[in-house]
Amino acid sequence: MRKSRFLLLLPLVSLIYAGCGRQVFTGKREARGVWMSRFEYAGERTRSTPGQAMERIRSVFERARAARFNMIFFQARGNGDAFYRSSLEPWSEMLTGTLGQDPGWDPLQYAIDIAHQQGLELHVWVNTFPIWRGRTPPPETTPRQTYLEHPEWLVADSQGVPMPLNNGYVSLSPGVPAARKYILDVVMDIVDHYDVDGVHFDYIRYPEEAPERGYSHDSISVARFNSPEGNPYQLPWDAWEREQVNDFVFDAYNAITARKPWVKVSAAVIGKYEGRGWTAYNAAYQDPRRWMELGKMDFIVPMVYWDREHPTHPFVPLIQQWADRVAYGRYVLPGVFTGLHRRYGWSELAAEVDEIRKLNLPGVVYFSATGLDSVWDNLGVKEFPYWSLVPTMPWKDTTVPPTPRNLTARWDDGSVRLTWEAPTTQEPLVFVVYRSETGSINVHDVKQILVVTGRDITQYADPLPPSHQLVYAVTAVGRSGNESPRSGSVAVHPPALAHR
Repeated sequence: MRKSRFLLLLPLVSLIYAGCGRQVFTGKREARGVWMSRFEYAGERTRSTPGQAMERIRSVFERARAARFNMIFFQARGNGDAFYRSSLEPWSEMLTGTLGQDPGWDPLQYAIDIAHQQGLELHVWVNTFPIWRGRTPPPETTPRQTYLEHPEWLVADSQGVPMPLNNGYVSLSPGVPAARKYILDVVMDIVDHYDVDGVHFDYIRYPEEAPERGYSHDSISVARFNSPEGNPYQLPWDAWEREQVNDFVFDAYNAITARKPWVKVSAAVIGKYEGRGWTAYNAAYQDPRRWMELGKMDFIVPMVYWDREHPTHPFVPLIQQWADRVAYGRYVLPGVFTGLHRRYGWSELAAEVDEIRKLNLPGVVYFSATGLDSVWDNLGVKEFPYWSLVPTMPWKDTTVPPTPRNLTARWDDGSVRLTWEAPTTQEPLVFVVYRSETGSINVHDVKQILVVTGRDITQYADPLPPSHQLVYAVTAVGRSGNESPRSGSVAVHPPALAHR
């Protein structure tokens, strides 16, 4: 029953069969995303100058657009540090080599600007509970790093001993209300000051080995668990810990949507929901099913990083489980691991996309951008040969923008120059340009989409050679993905035809 409710929100997947048994997607809406981690633009190779980091961001975004992607998940918080201008956390040392040093540019703002120029949604990717990384503590900075300022907020083991510094992350305890509020303040600072299209949470869970090590028996969590106020329903320990993560999710979703209702809230979650081994529900106390059931998450991205023939975590049964058991009318976008193509060839990743489409799941997210460096062109030709719009979210907004006005088209130096007027509205828009060579526009035919523009761009040059009679129309797409009625159509007769 839950699966059927989910499918009602999505158009049926449209496929045509190509050679070698491959399926070509011809539906109009499909989320196509890629994660870009902080290591991919602020690592050792790219941080020597801001210009190198900017060029890496621009290059990835331009190649994503050329491959007809529509979403970027851009990491701007790693472990209690900032890749944006923050009054709450210090600048990341990855940008300059020194924690707290102003790099002289704003990576998040730059990424937003480039993404919107390219017609891409920018979802700011936030590591949620990690607060530091490495074997040495942070230096003193202004603002002071939270690891130093609030050691009482750290996750602790079954003996009450805080997580030691290590090669990985040290995390804040989800069971400490003040820590949860602090993280939410960080998130809302981003939402208030940056025009992001979404907030994407990662590490929204307890750390690895939480059941084995007894995380988090910090004194604050233990006292709350044992108190009527902190545990009013007398939940057992595992269930109580899940509820602490749930409380953060609920508070974050409510706060973000109250401030900016159009901002989409999502989370990367462990690739297997429950059971033995490394699972969301049992091992990390992460319950995305609950988030979706209560409408406190717009979509989740399960990190299903295994191949189809994996002996314990086969790809297809896992994504089937997510679709059947967790969707609750919200969206599940499987996350796939680009590294698989180095082991199995591109055919494995292509087959996984086919399986996602067979299950009517609304899209895919790739981890990560660097893994696509050698295959962007392949994606744009074979996997995504046609433009596609991000799926709408009717639970957020069903209002369509007004129709673009005064579309004109004229021949100019071998191309068709199109211009139009944006409708009067308060929200930024991208525009979909349709072109027909058969005399009529069909906005349901994805093969007639000529281009999806960048934000607020109201002109386009169609380089089609002047040998066809062409008809054009334009629609507007708002923040929530809702598309306007189309403009009036304009026919263009090539000079050679017009003088016959």
